[in-house]
Amino acid sequence: MRKGLTIALLCLGFCGIAQERLQWSGLEQIDFTEVYDKGTASWLQVPQWTLEQKANWDGKQWQITGYAIVLDPVDHVYAISAFPFSSCFFCGAAGPESVMELEFKRPVNLITDQVITVIGTLDLNTSPEQLPITLVGAEIK
Repeated sequence: MRKGLTIALLCLGFCGIAQERLQWSGLEQIDFTEVYDKGTASWLQVPQWTLEQKANWDGKQWQITGYAIVLDPVDHVYAISAFPFSSCFFCGAAGPESVMELEFKRPVNLITDQVITVIGTLDLNTSPEQLPITLVGAEIK
């Protein structure tokens, strides 16, 4: 019985170590190139990921706290932002590095500007049609 409890506690300890806390300020180092999109007749910012950023962030589990942004309440499509909606990237007051898409494991119901902490796996996007970062398999902590 004690051996089983010891093993379970060790596993829980390793699970806690597997996720790191991501700070929004760390994302400010992302460089972007502006690309003209004929389909939307607008300039889009495409992230230029460094090898170090890919190695340190991509495919790894992270935890981040921010403001929920409701993109589509019917289909449960959300983003998380370093800033409240009135100051976020969509309103022009911040850069694209200050917001990321959330792909939840299970549907959730959030309200705009609700402060949340989420855990998930970072996916670094290069498509100008997506936000620079998606948190895949996200769960609210």
